[in-house]
Amino acid sequence: MRKIILTISILLLLASPVSAQRITSSNNSTKKETVIKSLAFSAPFIVTGAALYGAQGRKFQPIREGISPGFSTRVDEYIQYSPLAMLYGLKIAGVEGRSSWGKTIVTNAISAAAMGAIVNGMKYTIKEPRPDGSRDNGYPSGHTALAFMSANMVHHEYGLTRSPWYSAAAYGLATTTAVMRVMNNAHYAQDVIMGAGIGILSTEFGYFVADLIFKERGSLLGERERTFGNTETTYSYFGVNMGYNKILNKMKISGIDMESGWGTTASIDGAWYFNNMWGAGINASANNASTSLVNPIYYSSSVSGSIMGVTTPVLNWYTVSAGPRISAKAGNILRFGAGFDLGYAYIKESSNVSFPLYSQGGLFLGGTLFAERDIIDGVLVRLFAKSDNSFFGNERPDISSLVLGWSVAINLNYR
Repeated sequence: MRKIILTISILLLLASPVSAQRITSSNNSTKKETVIKSLAFSAPFIVTGAALYGAQGRKFQPIREGISPGFSTRVDEYIQYSPLAMLYGLKIAGVEGRSSWGKTIVTNAISAAAMGAIVNGMKYTIKEPRPDGSRDNGYPSGHTALAFMSANMVHHEYGLTRSPWYSAAAYGLATTTAVMRVMNNAHYAQDVIMGAGIGILSTEFGYFVADLIFKERGSLLGERERTFGNTETTYSYFGVNMGYNKILNKMKISGIDMESGWGTTASIDGAWYFNNMWGAGINASANNASTSLVNPIYYSSSVSGSIMGVTTPVLNWYTVSAGPRISAKAGNILRFGAGFDLGYAYIKESSNVSFPLYSQGGLFLGGTLFAERDIIDGVLVRLFAKSDNSFFGNERPDISSLVLGWSVAINLNYR
């Protein structure tokens, strides 16, 4: 079933720009465009949430454990409402958006009803346990769905009509809600990603139905000049990334050679382009990978006589970096680019008894290749491959890793 969902969503994602370029003035064509774009925006989240369901999504939970295993806050109980407060706060302040008060309230009501029905239907049908074991209703996240539903309304009302910075602020608050839910150990990564997709799709459904009800009534500001599929524009962005890392080098920990399989990476990054080609970017990442002995037989005979009960350390390291970015169009849909980063790396202390590892800061060097494209006006999806190199010295293991991942980002140059 998951493969079917994945295939259909990818086809919709790939087909969306072609269909969007065939817009005519007829109502049927406009409705078709609206439906396609709605599916295209939510598809990356729904596809990822479905693909990560189960064991794959749980592989990202050690990142949370590495950062702060005892983290607990009730901030997420309130911040989930912040995009909605932003929406109505702007309207109360007299900032004119896409819709009148009446149309906004009706759109919100329809979106919330759709979101609640889908989320609760899935929660109590799938009955996925939460990571803290408290209840069996973790998939998907209702807090995240509400936050992204509201943020997507801000995007429609103000991001597409006035400034992309409204969208960036609203989606930033929604993303904070999602991160807090994971950090509170209330949800796995797939729960909040699927919740985000459902929230976005519910809002698109709400606008679609409200437009059918109100037609032209209640419509105030129109959307700004569209750049959908226009690779001539600069793509300054701010986004959230997920991916998998593979440490390529052998590491010596407590004098013993070790290696690593595939681990997980989560990061945020952004870039500001000065022209159609050159820009500067920043990146902050959290990384996790387990280790294993390169030669367990040698270790058994030369050190302890037995490897029974021996646990190798889990590595948690973090990077903050910045550097130049370059990108160029390829045809009418894609842009390809590269980046170079210089910054700071930090490896966290491990309490492993057999192989103690102490915290240490060091130099970070990285290089990135990426491909990006619009999925709807003002929103980008990106696939990337990175070469990350962290140098710690002082008998700490240096880490050279390959990172493969994907991201969704707000286009800050959309106008």
